[in-house]
Amino acid sequence: MNLKIVKYSLGKLLIVLAGLLVLPLIVAFIYGESFADKINFVIPIIVSLIFGIILSKRGDNKSHLYTKEAMFITASTWVLFSLIGAVPLFLTKSNYNGYIDAFFEMVSGFTTSGASVAINVELLPHSIIFWRSLSHFVGGMGILVFTLAILPNSNKESSLLMQSEVPGPTFGKITPKLSDTARNLYGMYIVLTIITVIFLLFGGMNLFESIIHAFGAAGTGGFSNKGISIGAYNSRYIEIVLAIMMAVFGVNFNIYFYAVTKNVREAVKSEELKWYIAIILIASGLIFANIVTIYKDVFYSFVNSIFTVSSIITTTGYVSADFGTWPLFSKSVIIMLMFIGGCAGSTAGGLKVSRFVILVKGGINQIKESMNPKKITINRMDRKKVDSETERSVLKYLVIYIMIFIVLFMIVSLDMDDFETAFAAVSTTFNNVGPGLGAFGPITTFAEMTNLSKFVLTIAMLLGRLEIFPMLLLLYPSTYRKLRNK
Repeated sequence: MNLKIVKYSLGKLLIVLAGLLVLPLIVAFIYGESFADKINFVIPIIVSLIFGIILSKRGDNKSHLYTKEAMFITASTWVLFSLIGAVPLFLTKSNYNGYIDAFFEMVSGFTTSGASVAINVELLPHSIIFWRSLSHFVGGMGILVFTLAILPNSNKESSLLMQSEVPGPTFGKITPKLSDTARNLYGMYIVLTIITVIFLLFGGMNLFESIIHAFGAAGTGGFSNKGISIGAYNSRYIEIVLAIMMAVFGVNFNIYFYAVTKNVREAVKSEELKWYIAIILIASGLIFANIVTIYKDVFYSFVNSIFTVSSIITTTGYVSADFGTWPLFSKSVIIMLMFIGGCAGSTAGGLKVSRFVILVKGGINQIKESMNPKKITINRMDRKKVDSETERSVLKYLVIYIMIFIVLFMIVSLDMDDFETAFAAVSTTFNNVGPGLGAFGPITTFAEMTNLSKFVLTIAMLLGRLEIFPMLLLLYPSTYRKLRNK
């Protein structure tokens, strides 16, 4: 492990974190919050800045960056951002019982899970609410992608950092220069977020509410300033706007780039996009048919079916209705959507639609070959053959994903007697969705969980957002035995 490049990279990233923490501090001044609320942000700003300067001075940006270092830097960044970012929440005593609670909340923010342990979110100061939502916005596209977009000195080796953070089975630059790729991604991201803010303003939200909910939709996170989430506004207009925008942010951003710069028709031919839209429409139809008799208002049932499907498949986690009270069939569809997730290269979590499609097609081909041993089948995506290496990597990822899920579920089950509650808790955090089922349903928080379960689910959120391998490297003991300068 090349420690010099690791120190330098982490140092620069901590300086970026200090800059991000200034934004909620400004919000605290705007809303005239107490001196203590302001100091709660000043402390982590100073800590982040000091450690950032020390590490960057002791490091070396001229050293070579390899895959192992990139994965280690990625995982370390997300953990450090969450550890330091949790300080203002920990110091806000009224809502968080201890540092584990604060750490859980910030990991949930940066990983865009949206699972909360806040006792009463509506009592939080504006600065904390803004900081939670800002973490969604930064974490949605990726902390390292954000850094590469604002720093001018990214090089070819920086693609390893971006590759280790951007979700999906494959990674590709949309422009020859990596920094331009990051800036293009964030440019589209910001434009779509601004559009969301404008539409929410027309729906009656004030500017602050529009911004934080747009951040949640953009990052597919789900933090709200209301205890019962979007349901508190009781507005079909707001629900329709967010349902559409959540679905928009669940699409691979490469498609938007090609649609804008090259050919719209070619961009929308993406097979993953077609499957994604089909899953949303079919799931919405199934849930609507299942719940339409529960509510007197058919339009309400229709909108909430689409909203919930869009919220869950994109792993945003906004709630417009208590789907924990829906029939088992609808809850089963919701659980399935948690695992599928959004498109690769989007801000959504889950396994990703592209992996799901490859697995489904591979399974069908295996059945065909079993029935006719002489038959040769080819797995294709977008009319191109899926190479054997990609197929193997998808299968390996699925096996490791299932193994880790089982381990997480077994540990959490030590604290819970209800299968639905434990299974949904792991499913919603590991897939970065947010709301659960059972005792910790969509309109409740995880505040009553034990510290053991909270810590395990915190690790689950990090594993899910970073797609397992960077976090495994960070947690693997031999990583630290081999640390040395090169």
